[in-house]
Amino acid sequence: MQKKWLSLLAGSAALCAFFSFEEPEPAPLPEPEVVLASYPKDYFQSPVTSSIRLTGTFGELRSDHFHSGIDIKSATGGVGQSVVAAADGFVDRIRVQASGYGNVLYIKHPNGYSTVYAHLLRFSPELDKYVRDNQYKRERFEIDLQPADGQFKVLKGQEIGKLGNSGGSTGPHLHFEIRNSTNGKVLNPQLFNLPIPDKVPPEIRDMKVYFLSENREVITSKPLPLRRDKAGNAALEGDTVRFGAWRVGFGVKAYDHMSGFRNDNGIYAISLYADGELAYEWRMGELDFDETRYHNAHIDYPAKKRFGAWFHRCFVLPGNRLNNYALTETLGAVTLYKDKPVKINLKVTDAGGNTSTVNFWALRDEVMETTFLLPSQYDFNYQTENNIVQEDFHLHVPQGALYESLRFQYKTSPSDDEGQYSPMHHLHDNRTPLHKYVEIGLKPHNLPEELRSKAVIAFCGEGRPDNCGGEWSGGMLKTRVRNFGDYCIMADTDPPRIIPVVFSDDMRKKSSMAFRIRDNFAVSGRADKMSFRGTVDGQWVLFEFDQKRERLTHTFDGHIGAGKHILRLVVKDDRNNEAFFEGTFLK
Repeated sequence: MQKKWLSLLAGSAALCAFFSFEEPEPAPLPEPEVVLASYPKDYFQSPVTSSIRLTGTFGELRSDHFHSGIDIKSATGGVGQSVVAAADGFVDRIRVQASGYGNVLYIKHPNGYSTVYAHLLRFSPELDKYVRDNQYKRERFEIDLQPADGQFKVLKGQEIGKLGNSGGSTGPHLHFEIRNSTNGKVLNPQLFNLPIPDKVPPEIRDMKVYFLSENREVITSKPLPLRRDKAGNAALEGDTVRFGAWRVGFGVKAYDHMSGFRNDNGIYAISLYADGELAYEWRMGELDFDETRYHNAHIDYPAKKRFGAWFHRCFVLPGNRLNNYALTETLGAVTLYKDKPVKINLKVTDAGGNTSTVNFWALRDEVMETTFLLPSQYDFNYQTENNIVQEDFHLHVPQGALYESLRFQYKTSPSDDEGQYSPMHHLHDNRTPLHKYVEIGLKPHNLPEELRSKAVIAFCGEGRPDNCGGEWSGGMLKTRVRNFGDYCIMADTDPPRIIPVVFSDDMRKKSSMAFRIRDNFAVSGRADKMSFRGTVDGQWVLFEFDQKRERLTHTFDGHIGAGKHILRLVVKDDRNNEAFFEGTFLK
């Protein structure tokens, strides 16, 4: 059962050089609003004609979001497998993207649900012609179409496309979703009785303990090494564990596996009981897209950034507004006592109803631990907006951008590159997640006037810098970003590169021509991605862009007749630097 909650009333933690753990004062909580869901069990069929093997489950932990569907592995390991409509309905939307869902189809059904089929190689012939005609009419590759209701009717089991690897896909598969057509929420397809064999319980691989303030803010964390008992189940060393803290929360790293196919998939639910009472529950029956970024509050974000480890927090951070938690009295925080052990039962469940558990007793240690906190320049309260205003640096963190209060560290260092036109501004670290965009403004140093229009705020992490865009305001270059880290002003004066991959004077035996395009900056924040336009003999032709491969491809489709032709390709970056390719070919 899912329970919704609207807000959590919590104050900020006491911030000092040394944090000592004080007796808790529980904060008042709102009354829960109970939401029940009942899904049809025999309405939808499998969207593929082969058996279903999952390489991704609903609610699975992904970068900055929860996975919104199931990923069905290609039966052949390649593209081209038939994809069919899961039920009768009509095509409601067709979209083509260079990244994201790639070629994606939306079907609306008369029972109030919609299904989504993403990363397709191509659509059915009728739909493919409709899409291509509109691409040529609008002279653009990326397109978002909404046919009239009933224009393209489909029957249950009818082929609607071919399984592919388009968009942000990292391998041939079908991403399949079921949505509520009224409110747009995505629902767990594994709860609709699709033929997905699963008799294997989840695997609990690791655990952590977190020392918490009275407002469930993290003070420090430690690993809780697991062992395997004789039956192979996870257990702690010893049945009683002592912690030098008044209050703790727990974290778990767990994965699910399917019958006959081993893949580290996401789990469905986690429950934590303290002395037999439910202290915490997270369940992935449905998801609101507007809430998916709360994923970064649900996981141990620093552990993911530092070690690549996916830990579920079994407690709710004070700024986490995700509606997939049961509204319990403590939201996962467990109060400890020196002379009264607390019985902890942690249960991990998959969508097939298989469960795994870890059980132990927790006691407060005789010796309370203290934690040294690094010095900081600013105290940011997660419940308010926070600002830094200096002569050469501005930062605006809106209310709701932080999940817990933050001892914010800020410093600058001299530029160490002749391509930098400001000091390097070190904004805390990239292990602190941001839910909303924050605005930063940097003042340039020694920026030539002729480079003013080429100036960008650059994020300098690993590899090539990210162009985060930028607009001038009051002598400062400003933009919005969604990550803390190192930023400076740079100038982007280099045009993108166009590298022929499949192109020659004689293309009569070729089915397509292809080019690789690449810019000197990656793109993030509010910067625009590269744009491109290809013409043959002055007429626009369709080039499809595979962003992950940085590849432009034109498939000869009858728009170019026999004879000698002139191809002209123009690629432009965020700062209007243009690259040109021109060549003649025989077709």
